[in-house]
Amino acid sequence: MIKNKNYNYKEIFSLKNKKIIILGGSGNLGKNFSKSLTSAGAKIILGDLKKTNLGNKINYKYCDVSKKKSLESFFNTTVKKEKKINTLIYNVYSKPKNYYKKFENYDDTTWEDVLETNLTGAYRASKIMINHFKKNKINGNIILILSTYGIVGPDLSIYKNLSNKKNIYGGGHPLTTPASYTTSKSGLLGLMKYLATAFGKDNIRVNALTPGGVFDGQEKKFVENYSKKVPLGRMAKWHEYNGAILFLASDASSYMTGSNLIVDGGWTAW
Repeated sequence: MIKNKNYNYKEIFSLKNKKIIILGGSGNLGKNFSKSLTSAGAKIILGDLKKTNLGNKINYKYCDVSKKKSLESFFNTTVKKEKKINTLIYNVYSKPKNYYKKFENYDDTTWEDVLETNLTGAYRASKIMINHFKKNKINGNIILILSTYGIVGPDLSIYKNLSNKKNIYGGGHPLTTPASYTTSKSGLLGLMKYLATAFGKDNIRVNALTPGGVFDGQEKKFVENYSKKVPLGRMAKWHEYNGAILFLASDASSYMTGSNLIVDGGWTAW
């Protein structure tokens, strides 16, 4: 009978006594991550603009990642209370005013807001956490949430002739993928690789999770167009990334750093 815990799936994926920060944790993806990780034993601290209540093991704290002082305050109060943080998950997706405007008419301020939130916030948060890991000699873990559009260019044909009135995310423009999104997510991939190679010597792991598009009640025409581009023939469901985030957050991925885990139904395999 095998008794070595390295063969026991419960031990491999256990997050017992682990404390995990999720920035951008109040959305559907963040909520699913939180529930999955707490079920494996982790204590979760969510940082977001919007408050959410998911139970005793999931604590919410206000955090505006686009503001340096807000981010620093969040980490200072969190570390003061928790003492030791094991993992940071950066799961931020900003959609400011006029986010869906066409590239030819895109506002510089919108571009700057998206990059400040999606990319610069990740840089600042990672810097704070790496200093925390090194100071306390923690085998730390950072997970950056990317997008398929961070590794391949968007197929804008799937957004053709969509209605601005049927864009469930609002804003007065039809659903699309703006250049600010692709650029910021591509930047995260570069940041991940830099951090992984720079701080592997300190036993700090840095990886990325790249999810594909999730069905969220979007316009029917878009869903049909998107699904045709996916080998599995459909969009993802929110819970279908829970296994991936558990893998990256646990010792199941203990020899993995500098890697991008792609879970996209085959979108990028064509």
